[in-house]
Amino acid sequence: MAIAELSELPELTELARQRSSVGHVTSPALSFELEQNAASESAGRVRVAVHDASRIEWSLSVPLPTDVPLVYALRVEIQIPTNTFVRHTPWDQMQAFTRLDGPALAPDGDAVSIDQLRRGGLAMASQLARASEGFNRHCRLAGSLFATAPHSELEAALTIWIEAATRISEEARERLTRSPPRAEATELQRERRLVDEYISVRFLEALAGAERGLQGLVRSKSPLAHRIVVVVALVEARLAEVLEAELEYREQRGFGNADPSSPDALERYLERSSRLKKHFQEVLFLDPETFHVAERAYHWIAGFVAIVASTWAFAWQMALANQVSSAQTFSTGLLTLALMAGIVYAAKDRIKEVGRNWMTTRVQRVWGAQRITRYRAPARRLPGRDIVVVARESFDQGVANLPDPLNPESGATVPFTILSYEHKGSVIPHPQLVASGVQRVKHVFRYDLSPMFGRLDDAMKPVPVLDTTNAMRRVRFIDAPRCYRVPIRVRVECAGHTYEEQSTLILHKRGLERLDRDDRDLDPRELGSSDSVGDSDIERPSAPSLVEIGIEPG
Repeated sequence: MAIAELSELPELTELARQRSSVGHVTSPALSFELEQNAASESAGRVRVAVHDASRIEWSLSVPLPTDVPLVYALRVEIQIPTNTFVRHTPWDQMQAFTRLDGPALAPDGDAVSIDQLRRGGLAMASQLARASEGFNRHCRLAGSLFATAPHSELEAALTIWIEAATRISEEARERLTRSPPRAEATELQRERRLVDEYISVRFLEALAGAERGLQGLVRSKSPLAHRIVVVVALVEARLAEVLEAELEYREQRGFGNADPSSPDALERYLERSSRLKKHFQEVLFLDPETFHVAERAYHWIAGFVAIVASTWAFAWQMALANQVSSAQTFSTGLLTLALMAGIVYAAKDRIKEVGRNWMTTRVQRVWGAQRITRYRAPARRLPGRDIVVVARESFDQGVANLPDPLNPESGATVPFTILSYEHKGSVIPHPQLVASGVQRVKHVFRYDLSPMFGRLDDAMKPVPVLDTTNAMRRVRFIDAPRCYRVPIRVRVECAGHTYEEQSTLILHKRGLERLDRDDRDLDPRELGSSDSVGDSDIERPSAPSLVEIGIEPG
C-alpha cells in the first residue's frame, strides 16, 4: 500500500520495516520534475531543471524493454519573446548524451574489476538518491494544507530516511572499499579509494538535499507550520550529527573538505566532486552515432539540382546561340541577347539554391527528422556494440502571435518565437543488459540560452517607493530585479501513457534564475492511497519502499 496521508504516519516505522511503500520525488529549488502518474514502471519520466546560469536541462528516462522494442516521443516548446530572441542554429546550442540507468548492486563478495567497482558505486548513488527523494516527499506532504498528523510522528518518519542513507553508505563501503585478503593490482586499490570518496560525496549531497527539503517545509503554507519548526530543529540536529561524523571520516581518509572560509578549498571540492561523478558515470554512457539528414544527402541533392539547372541553362544557351550569328554589330539586338544570357545564368544559380533548399526539406520530411542518432552499448557491456536506442530528432523555429496576457479578450497580440524540439525514439530490448540490472535508458539534453542575454534589459531597475520610516515622508528609489518569463511546455508519450505540463522559466540579464510551475498544494486523494474511497479511477505515482532501495527489513 502507498503512504499518502500524514495521518498514516504513526504506522510508518513499522510499515517501513515490513516492506511498506512510501512516495518519492520532489523538486529541488531550481527545478521541477514531471512524472507520469501511473503505478506501472512502464511510463516515461521527465525532469526539467535549470542546469546553470545559461543552460536549461530536460531529461527523459524510459524503461528498458524485455521483449519488444519500446516506442516513445518527447516534445519540448520554448516560447521566447521575439524582441529578445537572437537567431541562431539550435543544434549548435544543444548538448545531448544518453546513458543506462538503474544498475543493480554488485553481487555479494569482492568486486574483481574496475567496471564492477564503478557499477557498484553507481548503484549506491542510485539508492542514496531514492532515500533523499523519500525524505523530501515526506517534507512536501507535511507542508501540504491537508496535513493532519502530529509533529512527533513526522520526526520519526524523517529520521528513518536519514538512517537509511547512513546505512546505505556504510554497507557500500563495506562491500566495495575493503581490501581482499589476497594482493590485488595497484589500479584496483586506487579505484577502491575513488569509490570510497565517491560514496562520501554522494552521501553529503543526500544530506544537503534533506536540508533543502526541511527549509522548504519551513516555508510551506501548512496551518501547522509553527509546530513543524520544532520537528525541523530536531531533524536538523540529527543531520548535523551525521554530517559531522562524515566530515571526520573524510579527514581521516585524507579527502578534501569544503572549508567555508577558503574559496580555494571550496573550488577544489567542487572540481573534485564533478570529476568523480564523470569518472563513475562514464561506465554507463552509450556511444552515439549521429548524422544530419541534410548533410548525409547534401551531395546527392546538390548533384541532382545542378543537373536540372545546367540543363535548363544549356537549352537557353543553344537557343541564344542561333541568334548571335545574325547580329554582326553592337546593335540593340546584340545587347538584348547579352542581357538575356545574364538572366539565364542568374536564374541558373537561383534554381540551384532554391532547389537545394526545397529538396532538403522534402528529404527531411521523408526521413521524418533533421537528425538521426543511434546509441550503441560500449564494448565492455556488449562485445558486439549492439544498438540500444534509435532516435529521430527535429528542431524548428517559428513566430506566432499569441494573445496579450494583460487582456486576452481585447484582440491584442504579442509576437513570440517558438523553439520546438521533437525526439522520437525506439528502445531495443537486450536481455544481457536487463540481466545485469539495467532498468532504464536516460536521455539528457541541455540547451544554451545565453545568445538572448545581450538583448535583455538591466538585471536591476530603480523603482520609486514611499519612505515613511521617518517623520518626513519622501520618495526613495530601490533596486528591483527585472526578470523575463519564458513559457515552456513538455509532452511525453510512452507505452500508451501521455503526459503534458507547462512551466515558466525566470531569467534576467545575468542568467537563468529558476523554474516556476503550477504547484498547487498536494491533496492526499490525488497522491493516492490504494484503499481511498471513491478514487479508484485516479492513477497514482509508483511508491518505492525501503526494501526497493536496498534496506532489508529487520
